[in-house]
Amino acid sequence: MIIATAGHVDHGKTLLVHFLTGIETDRLEEEKDRGLTIDLGFAYIDDELGGRLGFVDVPGHIKFINNMLAGVGAIDYALLVVAADDGPMPQTMEHLAILDQLGISRGAVALTKIDRVDSSRLKQVNEEVTYILNQTSLADAEIFPLSSITGEGVEDLKTTLCLTASEIDSRPVDGHFRLAIDRCFSVKGSGLVVTGSIFSGEVSEGDEVYLVPQGEALRVRGIHTQNQVASHASIGDRCAINLAGHNLDRENISRGNWLTSNPHHEASTRFDMQLKVLASEGRPLANWTPVHVHTAANHVTGRVAILEGTRINPNESGLVQVVLKEAINVCMGDRVILRDQGAIRTIAGGSIVSPYSPLRGRARPARLELLRQCVDLESHHALEVMLEHATLGLTNTECINALNMKPPEVHARASTLEVEFLNETIISKQHLERLEQDLLTRFDQWHEENPQVTGLSINQFAKLLPGRCSFVDALVERLVSAEKLVKAGNTLQRPGFSSQLSTEVQALWDKVEPILSKSQTKPPVLHDLAEQLSLPPKTLEKSLNTCVQSNLLIRPVKNRYFTPAAVQELCMLLFEAAGGADFTVKQYRDVSGIGRNLTIEVLEYFDRRRITQRLGDKRKILIERNSENRGQ
Repeated sequence: MIIATAGHVDHGKTLLVHFLTGIETDRLEEEKDRGLTIDLGFAYIDDELGGRLGFVDVPGHIKFINNMLAGVGAIDYALLVVAADDGPMPQTMEHLAILDQLGISRGAVALTKIDRVDSSRLKQVNEEVTYILNQTSLADAEIFPLSSITGEGVEDLKTTLCLTASEIDSRPVDGHFRLAIDRCFSVKGSGLVVTGSIFSGEVSEGDEVYLVPQGEALRVRGIHTQNQVASHASIGDRCAINLAGHNLDRENISRGNWLTSNPHHEASTRFDMQLKVLASEGRPLANWTPVHVHTAANHVTGRVAILEGTRINPNESGLVQVVLKEAINVCMGDRVILRDQGAIRTIAGGSIVSPYSPLRGRARPARLELLRQCVDLESHHALEVMLEHATLGLTNTECINALNMKPPEVHARASTLEVEFLNETIISKQHLERLEQDLLTRFDQWHEENPQVTGLSINQFAKLLPGRCSFVDALVERLVSAEKLVKAGNTLQRPGFSSQLSTEVQALWDKVEPILSKSQTKPPVLHDLAEQLSLPPKTLEKSLNTCVQSNLLIRPVKNRYFTPAAVQELCMLLFEAAGGADFTVKQYRDVSGIGRNLTIEVLEYFDRRRITQRLGDKRKILIERNSENRGQ
């Protein structure tokens, strides 16, 4: 069980940890010289019931609240220390507010320095502490009067800590491994070591992990957890990880970075959260307030955009978007603490509802409803709600990153819902059916407005969608299989549709078709054809482009039009020129007999169509002889 101390400076946190464990947690020379805890300290002890207690000793001085916040992000238990002579002080109240906003409900109060006060004062302070606890998540915390000088009451506290540790159930290790780095140092003979708290998942020696936000892949060389060598560590553990990797540099790793097993995780510069303003605030939180943002060991600055109204009153909650000045690693459910612009006081806190917020439309009614429904949900329930609102579905990566779920976990949970899997996208059946019907209606309307055009390419078809869609190809195949679309080469059309040329274009086509069919692979250039037909080139070009849209012609080069049969013949000549190997422009020119300039233009067209690929002064064929993709 990991226990974090909390409380005002000089109330005896470090001395109490030393009495409980025999370990001096102040490790910096400045800490020892000043008798003041500045950074995080750590101590471990085997308990009487066969378990192991880990202590995170945090600084109490207001100047070092950032360090305190880095130490309490993933603890099991809070030990609030209040000196009986002073009673609750400013940092007592701020630390307690932080624990409350982090949702930490397991804990105890150590009422220290009882050797300095009489029974009347002790009773008074006990009542004061009980009162302030009752308004927080630690309302049920037991109070232990004790003295770290005489030892009175310390054993009672230690016994309770051991019993509590034995009763805490192991947390599930699902989700990607995430460790919030709070220290980084080098060990002679071992290399770089980072320490931190594991927020989710598990890690083993030899695993590949990723440094975020840098994105660098690293390998786990060794693990220490609970101050012991281990081959494995999991959620809730404090651990030290010895890392190996290319260009690994201590200067590039800092407190606030993360290690994760998710290779695709993206850092975020804006997230939505359910926020509660502290009751102690003297005024409402206004829109676009500058703040210091703390989550796990991260500390960045940003601003608060209020999503409902323009302000949130003290002791009230609301949805906000936090816009950051630099990207950090966050997931749904992560706890966040906000401090004022001067970093003097804690003003609000809460949990992340959506780690990747939109730049625009953040307060749209539909989005606000999604956020409201996701507040306080576990990831597997949130996935269902998110899919209900995602009209174009969610990609696996979006689910994995937002909810910190592994791919098999996403698939297993989604499989229990009414959804379809299209490539890497999950979409509810209801949304998919509505999307298909809307698309087909739009396509029918397009056919009515463009009767002379045979159909749409897949790229053109995608533009009928109401937004960016990651599964267009899969959607097309689904509609073709259901006989709701017909696919001819790369063109899509509705079943039963037949393009109709206008009277003017049809008359022109009747004149052009014999000329181009006769010339086959050597059609005249546009100007020569226009002169032959006694038409202005621009007029002819417009009509011939209509024939292209109707799949009667193909325009592989700028100034010539070919019949589909001619392009197919040119495509087949590729195989004759290649003879089973790569081929040159000259080889294709000799086989086709179409001249060097036209040869180059035709081959560049085949390159664009992914029929051939240029390799220096040669080309290779990318398709099979019987492929449907023959340049049409």
